[in-house]
Amino acid sequence: METKNSFQTAQIAQSKEVLKRLIDEAFNNRNLDILGEVLHPDFVNHQEVFPLKAKKGPEVFQELYSAFFHIFPDVKAEYTHVIAEGEFVMARDFISGTNTGDINGKPATGKKVRFEVFHLYRLKEGKLIERWGLTDDLNLMRQLEG
Repeated sequence: METKNSFQTAQIAQSKEVLKRLIDEAFNNRNLDILGEVLHPDFVNHQEVFPLKAKKGPEVFQELYSAFFHIFPDVKAEYTHVIAEGEFVMARDFISGTNTGDINGKPATGKKVRFEVFHLYRLKEGKLIERWGLTDDLNLMRQLEG
């Protein structure tokens, strides 16, 4: 029984590490080269993510992160919770940055924003294969307009 618990503990730690790499290395450090290391080739994003539509494949984060880096060049994610169980890992994080790039044809506002995001991922073969998320888009838009 101890071996099973040790395996589960190691699996949980590995799942958290994969998600933290996505946030810390790819998003916060702008190292998009690691996306293939953390995202499964059959990755599916189930949420429409501002400013993109839901897509399949690791390219979705290449495009999404590149768009965020244009809109908010100083954007950072700070996770407050990373929880894993079985084949799932989730994070609650706060995204912050200054809007200096246009958004869907609207000019930059120069305003600083901070909004909350919840992500739930499923892992397969040690990589993230599915994502469901909730983004506080209403709060983001209010900050940009207000």
